[in-house]
Amino acid sequence: MHLNAGDLASVLESDLAAHGWDGSVVPYPGQSAHQYAMMSIAKSIIKKFHNDETDSARDAKALELFLQVNSACGKFDPSKIVCTEAEAIALGEAKSFLYDFFYPNDGEGDQLLTLRKIGDGFGVGSGANLGAETGTFYSKVSNGPLTSSNKELADLYSQAIFFDQTWLRSETHRAGIFGQKLVQGSRLSFVPKSAEISRTICTEPVLNMLFQKGIATLLEGRLRQYLGIDLAKQPDKNRWLCLLGSVSHKFGTIDLSSASDSMSLSLVREFFPPAVTRWLEVSRCDKTVLPDGSLRELHMVSSMGNAFTFPLQTLFFSALVYGAYRAHNVPFLRPMGWRYGNFSVFGDDIIVLSQCYNTVVRLLHLTGFTVNVDKSFNTGLFRESCGHDYYDGLNVRGVYIKKLLDAGDFYSAINRLNRWSAQHDVPLPRTISLLLERCRFLPIPFDESDDAGVKVPFNMLRDRKVSKFTGGFMYRFRKLLNDPIRLPTGVEHEASRRLLRRSPSWNYNPDGLMLSLLHGSIRNGSFLLRPNGRQRAVIRVRYSSCWDYINTDQPERVGFAEAWKGFCAINLSGQID
Repeated sequence: MHLNAGDLASVLESDLAAHGWDGSVVPYPGQSAHQYAMMSIAKSIIKKFHNDETDSARDAKALELFLQVNSACGKFDPSKIVCTEAEAIALGEAKSFLYDFFYPNDGEGDQLLTLRKIGDGFGVGSGANLGAETGTFYSKVSNGPLTSSNKELADLYSQAIFFDQTWLRSETHRAGIFGQKLVQGSRLSFVPKSAEISRTICTEPVLNMLFQKGIATLLEGRLRQYLGIDLAKQPDKNRWLCLLGSVSHKFGTIDLSSASDSMSLSLVREFFPPAVTRWLEVSRCDKTVLPDGSLRELHMVSSMGNAFTFPLQTLFFSALVYGAYRAHNVPFLRPMGWRYGNFSVFGDDIIVLSQCYNTVVRLLHLTGFTVNVDKSFNTGLFRESCGHDYYDGLNVRGVYIKKLLDAGDFYSAINRLNRWSAQHDVPLPRTISLLLERCRFLPIPFDESDDAGVKVPFNMLRDRKVSKFTGGFMYRFRKLLNDPIRLPTGVEHEASRRLLRRSPSWNYNPDGLMLSLLHGSIRNGSFLLRPNGRQRAVIRVRYSSCWDYINTDQPERVGFAEAWKGFCAINLSGQID
């Protein structure tokens, strides 16, 4: 079933050449959006391809970069920043902005981060944490040793849960059996990123994660209230300003390299209020264990894997934008509610007014960040942000195929390529045919998930079986099943035996189960699990009564629905049964 990446790229290039692509992979003046789109997909198709589960060369590059960035954080000294008077004013305004953010009513007694407020936001992610056997909330908080990187967190934890009787009883039960465990720090590992380099991520201890989540929850809420930045919705605002920038040149887009790892501890100590810095320091890990077992001190305030990393960098970059706007005497229009404002920040995706672009870039440099010049734009017709690439108002983003290991990967690739064809009027029959040869053909409607089968218009569906109850048309689709951990109802229950096999340290903690239920990690009598490794794929039957209904939040082009039907007919020629 596997497919060579080079073969895929070669066949795609032949499809593009047949429709007028000139082979250019470097933008040039006067290039049409049509040519730019073909150039983009030629560059993107295997850019992130990694069929191998692991790759030591990619991991080694990622580790080298991580250590370089960490070393740079250790050398960064805010007191040695050399800047112009205007830049000094901008940095001062950024500091004032951060103070107002954390002290809503300008009073020491009304600060954003307090133990009670952080405790109210306690939570854990669905991924791994040090000391936890599974990714469940129950396993991490109520059924194992609470791991932490410093002793102070354990005392703060006891104070935070003291008035929550359910949590307190759960912790008393847990502590009597498992106790607590002090660890050296986080654990660094790798996840796939691109064909050239992996991404580093640090697995955090459980107690650290609880506090990090509590801080992150408060930061996200204040971002919504004070700045109008809702992290759940902000990508759409980024994309809209990105589109406007590509047409009107009013906005520039900025992307950073290794932004998550580049906020140094010394920078935070300089720019953030002392009480805030104290909370960030006590909940972070000051060391990480490298894959070779060695211990490395961390000079960055947080890394990928720390729950408050993303909202914290969103906040800090917004503060720099505010400072730049104030220095330029430009109104700072927050994206409140339905309004888009005149800036947008989502993590390290930054969009600013063009006249303030160079100042923001300079402030980022002064504070220790590296702007990715290959992915940042303030002139010309191209802008990119949050997964959308706009060239003169048209989304020309290519298709990134990360892996082709199973049928779901092939289905996803086929469906995304068919949509790209319809968006840009470029047929890809050879490429689609190559992918179709390696998977079972399952025709499904447009509103199914991309990895469930091959999406086709109704007029191309030949085997039409109608439900006598609903009138919908039957189709088969691929579904991934995740084997849940079901709650045991008795020692002899099969679920109990299965749970004991998967979690040898299973211990019945009724208050812990209640916490898990309230946290939302138990549904229908089962723990919700993050998929771990390969899932089991099965074929299921479903009925559709609106097969050709196409709902896209941002239509790729006028008349997309009809274009998609036409290009499906071209690209899937001879494949409909």
